Amino acid sequence: MAQVRARTRAAVLAFFAGIAMTPAVQAAGGHHAVDDAAILDAGTCEADSWFSRARGGERLLHAGTGCRFGPFELGGSAEYGRGAGSSETGYALQAKFATEVASGLSAGLSLNSGWLARARPRYQASTVAALLTWAPQDDIAVHLNLGRDFVHGGADENRGGVAVEWTVRAGWTVLGERYREQGTHFVRAGVRTAINERLSVDLSRAHRLSGPSPSNWTLGLKWQFMRP
Repeated sequence: MAQVRARTRAAVLAFFAGIAMTPAVQAAGGHHAVDDAAILDAGTCEADSWFSRARGGERLLHAGTGCRFGPFELGGSAEYGRGAGSSETGYALQAKFATEVASGLSAGLSLNSGWLARARPRYQASTVAALLTWAPQDDIAVHLNLGRDFVHGGADENRGGVAVEWTVRAGWTVLGERYREQGTHFVRAGVRTAINERLSVDLSRAHRLSGPSPSNWTLGLKWQFMRP
């Protein structure tokens, strides 16, 4: 029985280690896996929160914030998850740079590091990702990410994906993405609605194609505000 409990806890820690490697601030859609090559406007901050429930009963609550400082966007987040009779809290920090390289084309770089509160060692991994966004017209944007997870004490892994955003009407955007993270291939579809100029809500379904991580539903909230 003790061996079973140890294996269960190890599996849960591995699950949340993967969560801790997820970028803390993702402007393309909060909880979405594929980030955009854009940062907040000067003097602006953003807070976001989401709740995710995965197949098998795993649950995750996220809260994060980020602000623009000069040419960079800096952010941090905390996540609390439960699954398989255990729980874990993770923390992450992110730095992001992006710039327009041509009309309708932007490129950027994201660096993210994650920790687990009760794991030993606490530091789990860092992720470096190149970002590219192409907006052929005002209501459509395509995002491409290519990166790598540098796992402390484990095997490094590639991650990346492609996403499309389409603003179907004022205040309503649909999103689709195909991506790989935590050794798992996913497709995701979602919708975002703007409550006002600063507040938005989004809902998505990520479906596992192959790999160990489960499919999930996520409901998120994002709020922009001026930096104090």
